[in-house]
Amino acid sequence: MISEQASLPGKPINLSERLKGHALPHNIAMEQSVLGCAMLRLEALSAMISKLRFSDFYDPRHQLIFEAIEMLHIDQKPCDILTVTNQLILNEKIGSAGGREYVLSLPGSVPFVANYASYIELVRGLSLKRRLIMALDGVIEHTFSSDLEAEQLIELAAQRILNIREDESDLGLVRVGEVLSDRVNELHLMSTGVRVQSPKTGYPGLDRVLGGLRKGALYVLASRPGVGKSALSLNIAHNVARYYDAVVAIFSLEMSKEEVATRLLSAKTAMSFQQLETLDEKDKRAWDKIAAGLGELYDVPLYIDDHSSVNVVEIHARCRQLQLKHKRLDLVVVDYLQLMGTASGRSRAENRQQQIAEISRMLKVMARDLDVPVLALSQLSREVDKAGRRPRLADLRESGAIEQDADVVMFLHDPDAKEGDKDYKEEITEVDLIVEKNRQGERALITLQWNPEILTFTEDDYGGTPEAPFAPFR
Repeated sequence: MISEQASLPGKPINLSERLKGHALPHNIAMEQSVLGCAMLRLEALSAMISKLRFSDFYDPRHQLIFEAIEMLHIDQKPCDILTVTNQLILNEKIGSAGGREYVLSLPGSVPFVANYASYIELVRGLSLKRRLIMALDGVIEHTFSSDLEAEQLIELAAQRILNIREDESDLGLVRVGEVLSDRVNELHLMSTGVRVQSPKTGYPGLDRVLGGLRKGALYVLASRPGVGKSALSLNIAHNVARYYDAVVAIFSLEMSKEEVATRLLSAKTAMSFQQLETLDEKDKRAWDKIAAGLGELYDVPLYIDDHSSVNVVEIHARCRQLQLKHKRLDLVVVDYLQLMGTASGRSRAENRQQQIAEISRMLKVMARDLDVPVLALSQLSREVDKAGRRPRLADLRESGAIEQDADVVMFLHDPDAKEGDKDYKEEITEVDLIVEKNRQGERALITLQWNPEILTFTEDDYGGTPEAPFAPFR
């Protein structure tokens, strides 16, 4: 039966009535074998320290013994039955750890030392099961005793599972030769056309700098309001979905799905919002253009979610569903970062800066977990307008953590804009796209032409089609 003791040494687990009397998943003999192997072989010791924590052990005696072994390892001292026993005596924990005889017996309990990796994985797996049970038990407790809405409880459960998954992520150390071998094989497949390169944004200058949108990378596009970051992100999303037959998810926290779709139609037909909304039913030419635009956009695998209160946990879950449905996901766009909340509004962050830092970190985790490029839009502080200068990384609104998490940070900047200028320009103007941070390449400034009437960015002599060669993903 379960005892309320297998958490922190000397601290009981807070179990609900549902779990009392039930045995949580554990294997005492397996834990003994892991500790015994660590005292017999250096490789087993290193593997245990790198993959396990004291809380992964169910038996509180084993938690104390693990801590003693870890202290010896940190101090670069030998680890065997004598040194571990002595360390427990110094810690005044020898009695709580089962006594001298128990510690001395552990190496003898190992069936086969060579199987240490399997013992470690089994102990780790049982620990994960216990953590999952405890996390979801807490959600069940909230379900009965709190006033949280059903949606909030779902978010809370998803957040706790995501935290477990993130904490236990075990990429491990991999020899550089193995990594390079896989990478060279991948480059060879690209060169022969078997595997298509990363999708391009459709803007030649930007694509030459970025080399395409890399999987697992977080891209941040920031500007002051009204400069066109939403429009540029939609232009990129459309290019990726249309020309690469790629699956793209857009999460619009500011605009409705109808407005997003209308923007796409406006760009495709070169008709302004005003023209679309004041159509004459007898204007056959205009309706033909709309029919052609709708025909091109209808089957494009571009999906829109316009829930204004969405958080990263929900985005992660919905992207996972879309990825499972299509067996792929090629780009995620989030518009925009400062409008997002944290899961269930129950963040431990003490202020908005910390909340934004948590959101940007989770977006990066999501990009890595789903292996998909994420383009997140962000606001810039008013200091850019006040100072009348080009934006800098420090101008990212509400958090310096965004620049740390992002692989690429880009700014849209209208060099002719002035503080307090609220008049929207109707003519085509030049706007600077500044690549201020680029982990995989150079910084650069690309000049784009901004057409506010049809909400479209272009470059000189360029209409929106990616540079050759490009090909749909298969």
